[in-house]
Amino acid sequence: MLRDAAAAVERYRAEGKTVLLHYVRAESRTPTVAALYGARVAGVTPLEALEEVRRALPGANPNPLFLRMLREAENNMVPVG
Repeated sequence: MLRDAAAAVERYRAEGKTVLLHYVRAESRTPTVAALYGARVAGVTPLEALEEVRRALPGANPNPLFLRMLREAENNMVPVG
């Protein structure tokens, strides 16, 4: 579901729409979806994108399951070049 949410953000942004993303306290789900989206559009790893998210949301602290998912997404990335 988190990947689906990130894909939806990407799709709406590609249509020129503004997307506001917020879950309760913006600590776990919000930064995870933002990191997945950011990784795709910025061409960085999900964990690198998470560090950027933490600059905007200092309280970002994805739960262990979400962190594992970000690490797995990073491990499954296809190298560019």
